[in-house]
Amino acid sequence: MGLLSSLLCCSTDSKDDGNDKIQNQKLSPHQQQQQQQKQQGEGQRKPRQQQGQKRVAENENSDNNDSKSIDNKIRNDNSDDTKSSKIKQVNGSKSDDIEEEDDNETKLELSKKNSFEINHEGNSINETEESPNHTPKSSTLNNNNNQNNPGDLITQVNENKNPDKSLESDDEEDDDDEEEEDLESYLDLTKLQDGQAHDSESGCLLGFKSEKFGSKKCLILDLDETLVHSSFKYIRSADFVIPVEIDGQVHHVYVIKRPGVDEFLQKVGQWYEVVVFTASVQKYGDPLLDKLDLNKSVHHRLFRDSCYNYQGNFIKNLAQMGRDVSKTIIIDNSPTSYIFHPQNSIPISSWFSDSHDNELLDLLPFLQDLSKPTVDNVEIVLDISY
Repeated sequence: MGLLSSLLCCSTDSKDDGNDKIQNQKLSPHQQQQQQQKQQGEGQRKPRQQQGQKRVAENENSDNNDSKSIDNKIRNDNSDDTKSSKIKQVNGSKSDDIEEEDDNETKLELSKKNSFEINHEGNSINETEESPNHTPKSSTLNNNNNQNNPGDLITQVNENKNPDKSLESDDEEDDDDEEEEDLESYLDLTKLQDGQAHDSESGCLLGFKSEKFGSKKCLILDLDETLVHSSFKYIRSADFVIPVEIDGQVHHVYVIKRPGVDEFLQKVGQWYEVVVFTASVQKYGDPLLDKLDLNKSVHHRLFRDSCYNYQGNFIKNLAQMGRDVSKTIIIDNSPTSYIFHPQNSIPISSWFSDSHDNELLDLLPFLQDLSKPTVDNVEIVLDISY
């Protein structure tokens, strides 16, 4: 059996070799050469294909790298644009701030100019500093001789009096205190000036103290922008209107009361000897107080002609009142009015129209305590408190 299989295998191999030989015999030498070249070409084509695939892969990698670099560049450009836009915004905001500051400075200059023009147009009938309703309050003498404006006519004083330079504002309080000490050294504050209105019997601004006041202290109240605000211009919310006759022509003055003024006057009228001392003229002040003081809480009225003229300012000189200065209090929105006696003052803000103001009512408890006999000297208390 083994011999048979070996014979069969040999026969099979010999058969295959015979077929190869037959095929080789069938091909001519020229054909065999072509077949060999073909086989060699196929062998060379495979490495070329591999090289081509490699190059394609490298190109793809380079394209990817280029796209990544482009993306990074775009991102950098965007960030640069963002930074530049932020810088522009900052610069723009800074320029806007500068423009706003310039606008504010321009508005301030315009407001000052308008205030100056209003003061000289003569819309004021009182002594207050500034009013949004064009009734500027000034404690200085008004030397405007314009006869056509009712405000000028009411606030006008003797044409022959030339005002000197005004006092410095309360921004320099320390300088004012030093000046006050210098004033007391060479001014006799008790001496009346020429033409200054006073009581002929007492020789002071007020007459002799009535027995009905007993040991009550004296409380001096300012009128305009302290108790009321008034204007020649129409005010819809006016509490009352008073007529003022000027050169035969009647003009209307619109008056609004400070919140709480009625209760305030009623209470202080019980605790003090009350004096309303205004730098306004009597033809305006008297009819106004007739309407305001219905309960007769105000015991005395003093007007511009009773003021002490110092460097063109209307001063309310407590040394001329005829009362004990250590027991005298003044409430006024203008510090210039009590420049000689700041230690006797209770400052109050200027009022024009704020319906939520409560300053008058807030002062009542303090004024009640000061009115008690246990307080011998109000100057000591007020100097500490204010």
